[in-house]
Amino acid sequence: MRVISSLADIDFGIGRIFRRGGDLVIESSKDSTLETTVTVTPRDALRSLWSLATSPSAWLFVLTLPFAGFSRGSKVANATNEWDERRGRTGLNKPW
Repeated sequence: MRVISSLADIDFGIGRIFRRGGDLVIESSKDSTLETTVTVTPRDALRSLWSLATSPSAWLFVLTLPFAGFSRGSKVANATNEWDERRGRTGLNKPW
């Protein structure tokens, strides 16, 4: 998945998922742009589930998944090239 913000443009693949105390921890996969750890609290999870359950766009996305076709290989490569070019121009993900 792609995470885009004013601070970074990250290709985030889900790696290891585990619990730490009452929270869910999601680590990025090895092929992610930046090593990342996401901590989801129970409150975060409930708010996210509520937002998804009440979003017509989310339901449409889920209902059309079987027909989505999974031929994104060339799109992913193109998106990666675009990301590299954009990062070089704007200095994204460069803390210095």
